[in-house]
Amino acid sequence: MSWGRGGSEEGSVAITVALCLTLLLGFAALVVDMGLNWAARTSAQTAADSAALAGASALLVDGPAAAVLEVESLLDQNIDGLLMAPGWATDGIESNGEVDCWTLPDDPPATGEDCLDGSNALQVITPPINVQYAFAPVLGKASNSIRALAAAGVGPTAPNNCVLCLLDTGGANRLAALGPGDITATGGGIVVNSDHPTALVSVGGDITADQIRVVGGFDDGPGGGVLLPPPEPGGPTAVDPLGDLLTPDELASPPIVRETTARTISADETLLPGIYAGITVTGNTTLTLEEGVYVFRTTAGLTIRDNATVVGDGVTIYLACSGYPAPCSGSGARFRVEDDGRFLATPPTGDDDYAGLSIFADRGNTRLLRHQSTQDLNLAGALYGASMGVRIEDTGDLRVDSLMAVGSLATNLLSAGSVDVTYDPATDILGLARPVLIR
Repeated sequence: MSWGRGGSEEGSVAITVALCLTLLLGFAALVVDMGLNWAARTSAQTAADSAALAGASALLVDGPAAAVLEVESLLDQNIDGLLMAPGWATDGIESNGEVDCWTLPDDPPATGEDCLDGSNALQVITPPINVQYAFAPVLGKASNSIRALAAAGVGPTAPNNCVLCLLDTGGANRLAALGPGDITATGGGIVVNSDHPTALVSVGGDITADQIRVVGGFDDGPGGGVLLPPPEPGGPTAVDPLGDLLTPDELASPPIVRETTARTISADETLLPGIYAGITVTGNTTLTLEEGVYVFRTTAGLTIRDNATVVGDGVTIYLACSGYPAPCSGSGARFRVEDDGRFLATPPTGDDDYAGLSIFADRGNTRLLRHQSTQDLNLAGALYGASMGVRIEDTGDLRVDSLMAVGSLATNLLSAGSVDVTYDPATDILGLARPVLIR
């Protein structure tokens, strides 16, 4: 019997193909299942980030219990294959996921500690996410378990947020201590958004805060005040902390028109909330503002001079332009305190739309807020005007209890007046501040 050519190699192709198929299946398991793993991990991290941000928002507004529920609900709705054990978020077992909260600038607590009222940061470790592999079972690996971690802080003390925020993105001297008066932020940081080489300048007074960051540069030349801590140049601009705040015309019950002509008040009087052209208070007059929002539309805005005093509880001043409710595109109504004038009105509290907000300038209003009084201006709520400059031009100090977010701030070269912005974690305005991811 004779064998044909190659007869001795019969069956070798089948063996080669079988070996190649095994190798190809291995590569398929590697490529496809690594893709499944990567997709699941990316989805888990995105959901963890979103849950941390949502939980941090709820933390200050509704408290820790509501924040935990918000995290649990968001993860359940957005992640397939989530292995959620009963009570996973607060049982102290990190391997099955955990939600922890604490108060910045402290570090996160040990896993399993109770979330306390007043916390302003929240960390999410997701429960295990089961990933079912497509090809890897051939090689003995049927599935994998993935977890993700994210943390968010809310309010001015979150990293790179600010208690004193100078929002103008260009120009010199956006924060300037020109005179002997100091500029101080207590309980949080200062951010100067301007990219100018001398965005921050100290000629006389000290500038101090927990953190000082300037997108551009700074100058504290010979004879300048102390900058403590040293400013950190560069980095991203600060987000407008009240950028989502509704304007008065967008409220459920917007203010109504009260007066269409600017006038001067020289005898004691009481005003109802609403829309006014402009009010100037003079002499020894006491003007009482009833609770609510006061919108001013002309240049005079609200001006307090001589020995006049403005009082009231639950009051927010809104500085608009003549075309209100159309947004400003330049100089609008002002807020000015002159001579020995005093503004003693306190802001709304509780669930009010403007809780913790004393003065709100239209975001396009570029008119300066000048404090030209020998008396201190003590604002019990936030001072907000994204394009508004603030100038201290006499001996009276400006004190803001909560948050100051304006275009620019300067103390006058010949003025001894100082600025002190003090953050209180319990301040109502913080429910409006945007959360930021911190890990």
